[in-house]
Amino acid sequence: METPSRKLPLQKVPVYEIRLVQSRRPLRLAEATLPDAEYAGRTMHAMLGMTDREHMAALFINGLHRITGAHVIAIGGQHAIGTIEPCTVFRAAISACASALILGHNHPSGDPTPSKEDIATTARLMAAGKLLGIPVMDHIIVTRDSRRFHSMLTRGTLPPGGVRLALVADLARG
Repeated sequence: METPSRKLPLQKVPVYEIRLVQSRRPLRLAEATLPDAEYAGRTMHAMLGMTDREHMAALFINGLHRITGAHVIAIGGQHAIGTIEPCTVFRAAISACASALILGHNHPSGDPTPSKEDIATTARLMAAGKLLGIPVMDHIIVTRDSRRFHSMLTRGTLPPGGVRLALVADLARG
């Protein structure tokens, strides 16, 4: 003898949409192609250099080494930001179809030297980027003085496993 089958009630599961919303305040650049770390440093300074608290940001880079967007990832206190989670960093990069990232943050103290925490965070984010196929090309630390910045790539403090930034000059040489 068969028992009558009871229909289970349908469950409502939310459907999400991810949207990338353009800020009302664009970042104005002299040129969109990234020629070198100094230009990346000036760009990061324009975004973060004059803030009174630590900010972390990312520049979105496409396959032609053009800056296609930027995003402020986190805002911290005067001396630190705290934990930076990879999902926070890469969420906007994935939505913006970035091929690579340049990370940056400011040191309101005026000393652009990376701390142990800066290097450890960069290593963790580089590992996540490698897994996602969105490499971290550099991490720039800026200060209020636009001439004082630290590029981990050019200074040799970028953790191992990074992707070398193919400079426009390298491309011109063939």
